[in-house]
Amino acid sequence: MPEQENNLTCDQEKQYSFGICKAGEVNEEERTVTAIISTDTIDRDHEVLKPSGVILDNFIKNPVVPWSHNAGEPPIGKAIWIKKGNKRITAKVKFAMTDRATEVWELFKGGFLKAFSVGFRPLKGHVPTPDDIKKNPDLAEAHFIFDEWELLEFSPVTVPANAEALATAIKSKAITLSKELQDELHIQIEKEEEEVKILIPIKDIIPEIKVSIPVEPIVDVEIVDES
Repeated sequence: MPEQENNLTCDQEKQYSFGICKAGEVNEEERTVTAIISTDTIDRDHEVLKPSGVILDNFIKNPVVPWSHNAGEPPIGKAIWIKKGNKRITAKVKFAMTDRATEVWELFKGGFLKAFSVGFRPLKGHVPTPDDIKKNPDLAEAHFIFDEWELLEFSPVTVPANAEALATAIKSKAITLSKELQDELHIQIEKEEEEVKILIPIKDIIPEIKVSIPVEPIVDVEIVDES
């Protein structure tokens, strides 16, 4: 495969990449979740985000965490710290005390949500070269590698870790979610029959998301470079 490098323009449409929260990283006393928000593995779009290439300058000026990339609503939390290394980016999120933040917090605490997505602006990258693939054969499946990119935000997203378990918990009233959030998770409760239905397959429930990100500084956040 021929070598190709692109300097990507700042007005290019924002990209998304998904990671998975590490199990057992929920602190109930602090009301926090520590999560791997991005790694150097190939994502569902056959692309690779290099953790070492992330630019955090603007993010740390306003490290708010929205729900499902929705910048039109108040954030559900904030990043207390963020660490970047060669293989992964890890962050610690403290959840707010709002109703929506509490709903999402309960889902994480119960193990029903574990998925995170990063919203980023691509800056520089290249198509995998023969040398890249020789060093890492998995890159033969990658269409593009982002060598440099700006983190705009990261969000918990509407991909339940176990949709059937969540549906059962709602039915048994072990967890209470608003009708709006149940709709976002594509779960429907039919009261007359007391049944809970998953409306569509998990693989189809991630929406296409368009957002804009505010940049006003509101809080300091620690950055630790683990390279």
